[in-house]
Amino acid sequence: MRTWDLARRVPGPLEPAGRAVWRALREGVLLARNALARPHPRPVFVLGNQKSGTSAIAALLGLAAGLPTSIDLRREIEEQTWLRLRNGEMSFDDFMRRNALDFSRAIVKEPNLTFFHRELRRRFPEARFAFVLRDPRDNLRSILDRLGIPGDLPVLTEGHCGGVDPGSELVLDSRWLGIEGGDHYVDRLAARWNACTDVYLAHRGEMVLIRYEDFIAGKSAEIARLARELGLPEERDIEGQVDVQFQPRGQAPRDWRVFFGEENLRRIERSCAQRMSEVGYAASSPP
Repeated sequence: MRTWDLARRVPGPLEPAGRAVWRALREGVLLARNALARPHPRPVFVLGNQKSGTSAIAALLGLAAGLPTSIDLRREIEEQTWLRLRNGEMSFDDFMRRNALDFSRAIVKEPNLTFFHRELRRRFPEARFAFVLRDPRDNLRSILDRLGIPGDLPVLTEGHCGGVDPGSELVLDSRWLGIEGGDHYVDRLAARWNACTDVYLAHRGEMVLIRYEDFIAGKSAEIARLARELGLPEERDIEGQVDVQFQPRGQAPRDWRVFFGEENLRRIERSCAQRMSEVGYAASSPP
């Protein structure tokens, strides 16, 4: 029985205390495993923007290759240290020790590591990189859908952000990374997409690109291609697992104009046009 199941069985007024105990136990086990873990000498890092398909692609790649896979850095989910890492309060080596268990696996997927590619390359000189790209109009729609935020707002108010967790706040506003996108929330998300894409464009010679749209059109074939180009073994047939949900399912895709409205859609296409053309996306929506 999983610890979460046990915590759910703690009755009545004892429930919060019971869950706190199990959280503390889980953290203790994780700390102990971290202390024993050692970095993988030649990992594959799966990078890209949030909600671009990185989780599904990394998970299926791990299944196909028969390799242990980290889907996000678990300790960063509940206690974010990205800001401390970015502003120099925490060294990258300390950050790795904090997340040693996840860095010990053969495949590591973590979108925020996209902006620390230089540090990854320095610390893991034999690392291999897969980069996931998704059309920014779909990518931004998926991010906002996940957060329950409409895409057609003229102004994003605190009322629209009441349920946004700290990790997602770092995605909505990327100024902590030095990414300036103006005051409008769609402009900021578009600037983040541009910054992610710039990481790929600057290092395309050392990264294997997989576009989300190509993955959706032929999941097994694209994962097999990705494994080959990364030099990974193809151990298992994943055809029966390609439709497993590796992250919470978002809402069904909606027409970009309906979701964003004309003005906010223009914001995305105006901001992202140059990069979109460089990676094969039409720079403007059909009428």
